Amino acid sequence: MNIHVHKFGGSCLSAVEDIDAIVERVRESDGQAIVVVSAFRGITDRLLEQIDYESPTSNTAFTASIELEHIERIPEIATSPWCIRFADTLHHLSNCLDSHQELPDIDVRADALACGERLSSLAIAAALDARGIPAIPAWSEDIGIRLIGRGEDARINANLTKQSLQLPAGSVPVITGWYGATNSGYALLGRGGSDLTAAAVAAAVDASSVTIWRDVEGVLALSPQWTLPARNLSNLSYTEASELALFSQPMLHPSAVEPLREPGIPLNLRPLHNPDDHGTIIGPSIRLESPTVRAVGCIPRQVPFSWSLSSAISLTECVTDAMSALGRARIRVSSIRAHPGRVRLLISSRMAARARRILSGKPSLPTPEMGAPVSILCFVGEGIGSDSAIQEKIESHAKLSGIDLQYSDQEERDHAIHATVPAKQTEEALRTLCTALDLLSQ
Repeated sequence: MNIHVHKFGGSCLSAVEDIDAIVERVRESDGQAIVVVSAFRGITDRLLEQIDYESPTSNTAFTASIELEHIERIPEIATSPWCIRFADTLHHLSNCLDSHQELPDIDVRADALACGERLSSLAIAAALDARGIPAIPAWSEDIGIRLIGRGEDARINANLTKQSLQLPAGSVPVITGWYGATNSGYALLGRGGSDLTAAAVAAAVDASSVTIWRDVEGVLALSPQWTLPARNLSNLSYTEASELALFSQPMLHPSAVEPLREPGIPLNLRPLHNPDDHGTIIGPSIRLESPTVRAVGCIPRQVPFSWSLSSAISLTECVTDAMSALGRARIRVSSIRAHPGRVRLLISSRMAARARRILSGKPSLPTPEMGAPVSILCFVGEGIGSDSAIQEKIESHAKLSGIDLQYSDQEERDHAIHATVPAKQTEEALRTLCTALDLLSQ
């Protein structure tokens, strides 16, 4: 069958004109359309704030404000076939918030957060149905999307999902992204997890394509956050896209391409309000005759934490203790290097002071040394990791500009080159090296 999966994230669920555009993109879809949605923009952040902080707003009043926000964007939900289910979902949300407030529970928390996607599914189905496109809400727990794990770091059980998936026939299913059912309740897929839901569904139904609609153009050779005129990339390989996603958030969930790789299903990143722009297509590798840097990713302002270990301290135990302590505090480690007698972690400068307190309080660990902040650069392109000429070119232009670029000594990757520069030289390094590598538009 000619099946096309369309994913609409929170950035495409911001205003009435976004809803109109979503309806048109589904109407224009070839063959059978499947829709995957995130929560409306800002809803998940509001839910997190209500759950994790002592808000002066009662849960009842908070839930009423969530209801109003959805009705303002999609008034049709109030008179749709799912108006009762919409009200029941809001009531369920309020009960979850009350339960978690009385006795915090990881499963109840996930259930409450998933209500953002459930409400979005009901509202988008109502909008499509009201405009002549038969649609039906399809919640993850009802259609068979199965996850492994708990809390916010679960992963999709691809085999069980493929076996269990049952989509409603005769209408466009509007599937909830980001969460799924587990053996004990519900769990979440982490930031950008709706991309994973769309890819897993596409693989399960052997779709012809996946399109992730966004509020920006396709993928640029350099993230827009750096305000440099980077080139648009018409295509990327699965491997290039996955690598770049790790260093260029929020481009795409880094694991979103994995379910698509074996069946070879193409993934498109396209701008919602400009359907004539084909954006960026991600698919199987197309090796060029001469390896070329296609894009540069950057994780800025990372603080090095390092330890010198005596022979009495186990390297493995040191790394395990540090990572466990930081993981419990939800502090992300951007890079780790471990050698006999030496360990180095890179942690965002925003989390550095907190990380130091946690690590210094571990009696099993030596007191960490903190270095000057650096930024991680990731040069992406099939075959560049084994091409010494490209590495020499990057290093040469950095030296000519007085940029202190240091290559990472981690395991070589065929499709990427990793390096660091002092944080204060980040913008200069990106401008100089992107110019030298012809990644900026004219």
